[in-house]
Amino acid sequence: MNSFIGKANNVLKNDGFSVFIKRLFNYTMVKLRRLFRKSEFGDWDSLKDKYKGKRIFILGNGPSLNQTELHLLKDEYTMCFNRVNLMLERLNWKPNFYVMTDDLLIKDMSEEVKNEIIPVVDYAFFPDIHPSNVNFRKRIGKHKNVFFINTDIPEFRSDLPHCGINKTVVNAGMQIAAFLGFSEIYLLGVDMTFGDHKVKKSNSREWKSEKDDDPNHFDPRYFGKGRSYHNPTVHEMLEEFEKGAIFFDKLSVKVYNAGIGGKLEAFPRTDFYQLFDLPDEEKSTLFLEKINEYQKFDSIDEVFNSLTTINSNDELPISSFQTDASIASSTIKNTIFTHIPFGPFENKFVYLKRN
Repeated sequence: MNSFIGKANNVLKNDGFSVFIKRLFNYTMVKLRRLFRKSEFGDWDSLKDKYKGKRIFILGNGPSLNQTELHLLKDEYTMCFNRVNLMLERLNWKPNFYVMTDDLLIKDMSEEVKNEIIPVVDYAFFPDIHPSNVNFRKRIGKHKNVFFINTDIPEFRSDLPHCGINKTVVNAGMQIAAFLGFSEIYLLGVDMTFGDHKVKKSNSREWKSEKDDDPNHFDPRYFGKGRSYHNPTVHEMLEEFEKGAIFFDKLSVKVYNAGIGGKLEAFPRTDFYQLFDLPDEEKSTLFLEKINEYQKFDSIDEVFNSLTTINSNDELPISSFQTDASIASSTIKNTIFTHIPFGPFENKFVYLKRN
């Protein structure tokens, strides 16, 4: 009760009476739906401990993904979120698991989810009814590989389909991974670093981007022009990760931050590259695999010897080219509509011209 009163006071203070009434109405409608409608969440018993004892890499969508050799994940279990479909053109693998819990995102990209994501993953997970009264089930439709979760209560749970969002989809994803039986979880791209982004603010929580210049994710289009999203309340997310660390420790699920940089310290850090014991030749093959779907090269040496090297973003060519990985973030921002970026590999990035 105290928690509810505290949240109510915050809404009234930050957004005013009309927004408070809207959220109270939505909260009430969710409760009524639970009373009078039977919800089907899927056969969760069939998923319990299905991947017992295995490890999984869970990818946030922070800019540090552009510093990570993601091609090394080819034969690993992976879980991704939200607008990961923007990344698929670069990857030599498809995610095994996908989770979305954001009510604004599902309104923006339900067709993308149905057409570009659900068909390529093993399992996808969504709230049936979001606490804001958004009906995900209606927007997603019926699919054999889709399971629904009940996110009404913001707590860490092991009795899925009950699953708290807890300020970020990553926390929901980790609860799902633990239920599936994964004993080791490695986080990538959960950076918790958010820079300034030009937006139109509807209220303290709901923002809309005005340009394709998102600095807080792996792609500037992520929350690009016209995209709605929630104000990232970093301190609250970090607090929930701290709670999550205690929860997963009690479950004997080991969670590590294998990402590069960032501010997430709730989980012990580990070196991503020490998790793979692959010969150099195999690493080269993995990196070339996706590139060769667009342009054929016989070897990694041919890639680097044949492409023009660009040392700054002042004069970017129309054709395919390569850069040092240190300027990848700015180069991706300047070329994402004309080139597909691949990397890093041997501290380089390759940009192939789009057809």
